Amino acid sequence: MKKYIYILVAAFLLSGCSKVLDEKPQGVVSSEDLNTPQNAEKMVIAAYAGLGNDAFTAPYSSMWAYGSVRSGDAYKGGDGPGDVGDFNAYETFNLNRVDIGATDVTWFRLYLAIGRVNDALNRVNSFSPAEFPVKEIRQGELRFLRGHFYFLLKILFKRIPYMDETVPKTDYDKISNRDLTDEQVWDKIVADFRFAGDNLPVNQTDKGRASKFAAKSYLAKALLYQAYVQDDQNNVTTINSAKLNEVITVTDEIITAGKYSLNGDFANNSFWNF
Repeated sequence: MKKYIYILVAAFLLSGCSKVLDEKPQGVVSSEDLNTPQNAEKMVIAAYAGLGNDAFTAPYSSMWAYGSVRSGDAYKGGDGPGDVGDFNAYETFNLNRVDIGATDVTWFRLYLAIGRVNDALNRVNSFSPAEFPVKEIRQGELRFLRGHFYFLLKILFKRIPYMDETVPKTDYDKISNRDLTDEQVWDKIVADFRFAGDNLPVNQTDKGRASKFAAKSYLAKALLYQAYVQDDQNNVTTINSAKLNEVITVTDEIITAGKYSLNGDFANNSFWNF
């Protein structure tokens, strides 16, 4: 008798499940639903959220673990070498090991952030200025963010796969970190900051959005790195004086704008080490 009861219950559950599976899921947003100016704005905000989606075990909003700890400016701290032990490996130059997970997590999260930017940029690009009056500004913000994330990847890993909003996500796994030369990747990063500097306003209505001189500052920083051309062994082979001169031009523009100054107290400077 129990056997027949179990069979009836199973049949009932299976028939119920098939009905549930035929129902359209509730609270799910399709990709097509996001292709409106209002939702594109939300996708831009989601791209900004990538700035803070790290963690203390694999930080990139602050690069102290990869810069200050490795260079000797700071100690790892904590409750002994085993407390976030990956950073102890950075500190002792013993980091090229398969059991160091923080490096991989940093790589992963930065590419997730880039994926958000490319997704948002694809949607923003599809609108006309009439449909989306702030189109160029949002494009500038997104390219600023993408330049930032790629800049961090570049200085940490040097050889990186590069994909922008024109590359289908299904092709991401086909892109090699050797498809572009070192110089070409820098050109891509510089181009994003240059576009952002040309298209962003001096002041944004919303606090926290990228602005013109933030982009120009980052442009100068990227050009400064790019000016010192390196080989695959990280030896400086050439110094590009034209790029250094552009750094001076851009920084002079920022200084003469009269909006920014150095901290009066050195202790208030960021501990950003790069």
